[in-house]
Amino acid sequence: MTTSTTTITDQITLVVLDVRIWSGRKKLSAEDLNLSPGETPPEELITLGSKRICDPELLKPFFRLKQNAERICLGVGTRFLSGFAVPNNEADAVASELYRLKAEYDQASDVFLKNYDSALAQWIESLPAWEAPIRRAIEPAESVANRLKFGFQLIQINPSDNAGTLHEEVAGLGDSLFGEIELMARDLEGSFAGRQKLHRKSLATFARIREKLACLSFLDIRIAPIVKTLDDWTRRLPESGAIEGPIFNEGMGLALLLSDSSLMSLHGAGQLSLMDATTEAIATANFPPSVDNFGKDADADADMDPIIPSKRPFVKPENTSFYF
Repeated sequence: MTTSTTTITDQITLVVLDVRIWSGRKKLSAEDLNLSPGETPPEELITLGSKRICDPELLKPFFRLKQNAERICLGVGTRFLSGFAVPNNEADAVASELYRLKAEYDQASDVFLKNYDSALAQWIESLPAWEAPIRRAIEPAESVANRLKFGFQLIQINPSDNAGTLHEEVAGLGDSLFGEIELMARDLEGSFAGRQKLHRKSLATFARIREKLACLSFLDIRIAPIVKTLDDWTRRLPESGAIEGPIFNEGMGLALLLSDSSLMSLHGAGQLSLMDATTEAIATANFPPSVDNFGKDADADADMDPIIPSKRPFVKPENTSFYF
């Protein structure tokens, strides 16, 4: 196993989520589709070859908690192997949040199972013509309980001498991170499209991006220069009032840079300046250079307190090449 690989794995904790949610569906059978001429099953019952035997609204809290768990892991980590690579110094905080979500999940599960029979009765009552197909598919509450689970594991990685292709997975962490940042930066599109003033709430997105990059800067030497570029911009922002003029245009350039993983890679490698990256991005961007149509919302927002990104220091990577 190469030194560069273990240098990275020694600094990360693998967080694996094991969140299971009962689908509330059963596969359609031929008997279910024994329809009368011209009869069509309602969309709320039949979808994609399966039938719903439970109101899907009742399952939404479980999906929300699962999404929240993933969001917590991605806030300071990046997808890796079967889970998320999280810096060792963030692992305890992540675990604490996951324990909190597990408690919420378990409580929601208890409530769901307690009301399971009455919920099924209400679902059947809402679709009286389809009572028979629904009843044929009903599972006992004990069976459903086994399909509702919120689990997670935190694992230290200690590669063996023959670790297969682990080095390739580790070497790809930087590119994986840039891909996630690209998705996060899409939230910034509406903040700049056709505008000349930046909504101060948009600084929260910049702050989240900066936090994630700073936490994981040890993964790849291309990350630290991007953090520095973000810091150079945020430290020059006005403490209050509108963000406009040259500082707004520079922010739009940053948003364009962060919206393109390939431009981030080049900028981080010192092969593309922010100005050049902005020019390159504008040529293919979904939002054009600003035109003032921000209107009253911008003026009202100028009085809001600024959201100042955290100043978490980034860790200088020990690798000398972003290719490891």
